Amino acid sequence: MKRRKFLNNITKLSAAPLLLNGMSLRTFASPSFLPSNCQEISDRVMVIIFLKGGNDGLNTIIPIDQYSRYANLRPDIRIHADNYINLDSTLPIEDQVGLNPAMTSFKAMYDAGQASLIQSVGYPEFNRSHFKSTDLWLTGGDGTSANFNINSGWMGRYLSTAFPGAFNGPTPAYPDPMGIQLGDSKPSLGFYDHGNEYIGINLSNQNPGSLFGLLNGIGTAAHGSIPVSNYGDNIDYIMGVENTTNAYGGKISDVYNIGANSATVYPDSNLANQLRTVACLLNGGSKTKLFLVHKSGFDTHADQVQGGSTNLGSHADLLTDIFDSVKAFTEDLTNLGLEQNVLTATFSEFGRRITQNGSLGTDHGNFAPVFLFGSGVAPGVRGTNINIDPTILDIAGNLPASALQHDYRSIWKTLLQDWLGAGDDILNGARFGDFNKIVGLVTPGLIVPPECYNVASALPVEFSEFTAEYLVNEKQVALLWKTEIETNHSHFIVQRSTDSQTFEDIELVDSVGESNTTQKYETIDDQPLPGISYYRIKSIDRDDNFEYTEVRSVCNEDAANEHIKLYPNPAKYDVNLVLTTEEIYDGVIRIFDFRGKKVKERSVHVETGFNKFNLTIEDLPNGNYTVTLVKGRRNIATMKLIVI
Repeated sequence: MKRRKFLNNITKLSAAPLLLNGMSLRTFASPSFLPSNCQEISDRVMVIIFLKGGNDGLNTIIPIDQYSRYANLRPDIRIHADNYINLDSTLPIEDQVGLNPAMTSFKAMYDAGQASLIQSVGYPEFNRSHFKSTDLWLTGGDGTSANFNINSGWMGRYLSTAFPGAFNGPTPAYPDPMGIQLGDSKPSLGFYDHGNEYIGINLSNQNPGSLFGLLNGIGTAAHGSIPVSNYGDNIDYIMGVENTTNAYGGKISDVYNIGANSATVYPDSNLANQLRTVACLLNGGSKTKLFLVHKSGFDTHADQVQGGSTNLGSHADLLTDIFDSVKAFTEDLTNLGLEQNVLTATFSEFGRRITQNGSLGTDHGNFAPVFLFGSGVAPGVRGTNINIDPTILDIAGNLPASALQHDYRSIWKTLLQDWLGAGDDILNGARFGDFNKIVGLVTPGLIVPPECYNVASALPVEFSEFTAEYLVNEKQVALLWKTEIETNHSHFIVQRSTDSQTFEDIELVDSVGESNTTQKYETIDDQPLPGISYYRIKSIDRDDNFEYTEVRSVCNEDAANEHIKLYPNPAKYDVNLVLTTEEIYDGVIRIFDFRGKKVKERSVHVETGFNKFNLTIEDLPNGNYTVTLVKGRRNIATMKLIVI
């Protein structure tokens, strides 16, 4: 045996899922490597609901201690005192709020310990343009000159810092997209990373199965020539985004089809459909960390309420949909056993003016409340009621800058660290490092302790690639593997087998041990066994915990007496398996799809000399498959087949 560390300029290993007998190579992420109090953090998810248009915070949560001022400032659109819901009468009077009567679901979740609200959220030097303020919220910016034109999104920066190897298409380490957007066909600025690349996946039609079919229908064939121009740059960019989405399409579709919702009845709305899709994906095993969903319609300049019945109208309908949908989503997750993994938060680009306008509506304002949901949320009200003294409002009826109680970036920083476990290095990468955290947003017993920071993105040993290849000229087997993270790690042991059941140790390979960057290794077996051999890597940490990779098979073609080939490949209607052998035996040809599901099987009788077996494949969907020839328990060959 010979061993040497990979050089940085070697050929990049394949990013496609690795298959053996149709079974995918799983990631190396054993919970046995994690401290006991860190094991659940890697499954945590955050769902963010964007209330597009600017939610009227004052008709959402009414300051009970200032009700007379509120009624005078909004004589035609105020929620009447006998209609609002007192959220929590145990709070000090300056913190007590009356909920819009459309918020019965929020009240129920609050009473169940699954909801909280944060008062007066925004940023310095507020901008009242829908487009610019939305951009500022998504980029982590504000109205100051230093933070007004950030060209990357905070979600993209967080994800690319926390998961640096996750954005080149599906890999065994990162089989799912880290960020998914629903409900808006335009890619969100929030998912653009440091390099101004969109790293989310946009499921604008909410149905991953339909998405995958649409992508396959469009196709992603390369352009023969792309002009050097802005037009050409746009074509190249669109093709890149489409190829990335298409690469994930099969995985997303598969996860969606595996998953299912419980018997929970959701409202019949676009938002509810988005949240139902998220629950289905999570139940199907999706490891996506951030979901961004959308609810539009909050730009309520006119007819915000129904004249004479202010508890009714467009704003009430919007609030009913928001909180009924979130309540159904939470119930669904609870029934699926997933509710403890998911925290949901809302935001809107701005609130509305304190004063009403002349059209039973409100115009653009500044600060607004944020709502949090889930068992990971510490229930309660953060902050006090805003001061709506008419003498401090500006001429347009807006709150003064001093009314800001919580910078929105402090909320995202707190949730990224206390809920998702982002360490300070990741928070700095997201550009939230300079902001203060807010005490009391996450349930105390569920706050991520410092020793568990970055666990979600950096498991102690996480294998992203493992290949075994017979080198014909050298008559050797090259074993290559790559880790994305190593913590408290000791060494690897390379193991070999003739039957994929009983393995022998053939080499010990020292590991880096502590690393947050990609590490690549190469081992050479210079005395391979004749015929088919099987290899795996045993990983051992400093506490003697261990785990195995999947098994890889290799055929020593110089020593074996089989010479096997598939043609044509790619194939459309049928494919031929031909081989030459000195043996006579009965075998089985099997075809597996990319999920490891057997889709075809044919028994064959192999004669001495040349053999040819034809298999019809015109009924198989387009995609990648694995073809195996098996003799008894011995795998004679494993080959890749592309169906077009």
